[in-house]
Amino acid sequence: MPRPNRHAATVILTVVLLTPLVGAAQQAPERSRTQGLKETDRFVKAGEGTSAAVGTAKLQTQKTVDAYNALVTRPSTNMKGDYKKLMKSMDAMNDRATEATAKIDQMQAAGDVYFAGRAETIKAIENQELRERAEQRLSDNQKQFAAVLQSLKEAGQALEPFRKDLADHIKYLGSDLNPSAMASLKSDADKLNAQGAELFSRADKAIADAHAYFQGLKSSQS
Repeated sequence: MPRPNRHAATVILTVVLLTPLVGAAQQAPERSRTQGLKETDRFVKAGEGTSAAVGTAKLQTQKTVDAYNALVTRPSTNMKGDYKKLMKSMDAMNDRATEATAKIDQMQAAGDVYFAGRAETIKAIENQELRERAEQRLSDNQKQFAAVLQSLKEAGQALEPFRKDLADHIKYLGSDLNPSAMASLKSDADKLNAQGAELFSRADKAIADAHAYFQGLKSSQS
């Protein structure tokens, strides 16, 4: 009889022993009992950060409009100085708008993780009535968040052309900084201010709705 090949036997034994481990590694890791709480906290934190960033961008835009008005709609005793302040305010406005846009994207990504986690946890509920109720609440929450997200995005999109118009006014002044140039912008400034008031009101509502939504997700202990 041929002698058994010890090397082959060792390989076979190793394969047999490792096969269950490989199969376990290929399975998705089980969610911990606190994973959902952590994902909720991260989602709420991202939402609150986004609301704050959008609010800061809106406030800085208002400050830039105020600096513009100080130069155009009221007599300026220091046009060069006021213009420099206006330029500085405009740069800050653009920076805050960029930050707000990034925060909105981060909030959306956190929302994707949060809702996917809830859906995964719901699958483990054996009681059909409770599972269906949880699924309905999940669907309702997703729709509410979609509305909040759309409202914030629309507020930012509406402010974008306004910021460009304001930038054009500032460039106009930079090319011709004298009292007659200020006077020539008076009617345009009135329109710009009216437009800004409407856009700021829309942004305030979007921020308030977002705040209310995320407050509703927080536990009473938070």
